[in-house]
Amino acid sequence: MFQYQILATQLINRIKNQELKSGQKMLSLRQFSRQQNISINTAKSCYDLLEAKGFIYAVNKSGYFVQNVKKAIKVFNLALPQHYDFVPDVQEVSHLDLQIQIQEAATKKQVAQLGSVQLSPDLIPITLLQRSLLRAIKNSKAEDFLYSDRQGHALLRYALSEHWAEDGFYIAPEHIYISNGCMPALSVIVQRLTQVGDSIIVPTPSYNGQLQLLALLKRKIVEIPANIEGFDLQRLEQAMQQSGAKVCLLTANYQNPLGFCLSSKDKEKIAQLAAKYQCYVIEDDIYAECCFDTPRPLPIKYWDENGYVIYCGSISKTVSPAYRIGWFCIPQTLTYLHAKLITQNINVNTPLQLALADLIYSRAYRQHLSALRPKLCKQVEEYRQFIAEAFKGITFGLTNPQGGYILWLQFAAEIDSWEMYCFAQQQDINIVPGLVFGVGSRYNNCIRINVGHSLTNEIKQAIHILASWVRQQLL
Repeated sequence: MFQYQILATQLINRIKNQELKSGQKMLSLRQFSRQQNISINTAKSCYDLLEAKGFIYAVNKSGYFVQNVKKAIKVFNLALPQHYDFVPDVQEVSHLDLQIQIQEAATKKQVAQLGSVQLSPDLIPITLLQRSLLRAIKNSKAEDFLYSDRQGHALLRYALSEHWAEDGFYIAPEHIYISNGCMPALSVIVQRLTQVGDSIIVPTPSYNGQLQLLALLKRKIVEIPANIEGFDLQRLEQAMQQSGAKVCLLTANYQNPLGFCLSSKDKEKIAQLAAKYQCYVIEDDIYAECCFDTPRPLPIKYWDENGYVIYCGSISKTVSPAYRIGWFCIPQTLTYLHAKLITQNINVNTPLQLALADLIYSRAYRQHLSALRPKLCKQVEEYRQFIAEAFKGITFGLTNPQGGYILWLQFAAEIDSWEMYCFAQQQDINIVPGLVFGVGSRYNNCIRINVGHSLTNEIKQAIHILASWVRQQLL
């Protein structure tokens, strides 16, 4: 746990015990940093986290004050999305044309960016990125301007290895491959471990981009049921044992779209099942560093003792999707694939690799994450509260993630998310219909929205428009 989190926990306990009274003015950031012998940045992160959790509030030019404890611990009486149960079966990925259409629409600059999952520009550490890029160019060597190592620049691979080791898990630099983002990493691994027509186990609802990728690669899927707590490990074992699939594609930390984070016990069990049935786990861990107020959760890879977990990720969700830097990490058991992997992997821009390495080694990346996490926590809760008010009187389920910046809404069965999507497009609003998060129409009464952008008046108006449309459908 980071120091700002420890201090925030201590202050929360004091507020709950009424040692700090409702309405009482807090120490200024400078006074608090001197009292605790910490930096101003650490003090600010602590107060940001307290504000995000609703225990203090800021008054312009006056400072921070203690929130009413009853309001601070208020829990919205919102239903959670229901669990869909079904028997796993080998199927073709459906709705490919819709997947492509929706993906293209989600990147258009429209009024309400609730579609594509990305951070608001004001949450991207632009100044830190500029500094790292300038330092990287200044300190680069002549050979850095030639064709680069297709496995990725050694400096970045060592930086990532040390960064993860600090978080509690170790991957050797020689087992790390730098890619043009997470999706290209998944594509390379899927193509190396499977053939056209093979099946891959996927818990659904699952990220529609993954399903689109598998469809384009002409792979089939074996769906297993997922819910807000995770997915059914008995069904996972059944699929590993009976479906013939030798690969599964999983996200254990803040899964898109449900936002769940598996327990350490479940992650360990998955690693054991992979070894038992010799079924490779491709782990997409792209959201793990977007946790709110806990140490970064460990990946399934941490428990991989037999070499059946391939670890993938990128900085698209924590820094910027424009950098196009991701990675895949192979276990020792797959090093025989090295020549084929580097042949298929596409060279990644060397200056940006060096810039990311500098961002990590300079501690600026850690600094950015410390500042980002409480902001995301606050922003997600602001969206949840506003959605609760906007859809008041409508029966619906809403996720309550502890990381990431995605919300999954589930409505009554008569609400058609595809019709809702088409209506939203006409209003210049981006959402993603639940239809594309699985096979068939199982999730057609659900939608996914991005909450990475600030809750502006335009977005509030868009949410009200969506709520009005749902009310009309229920008449």
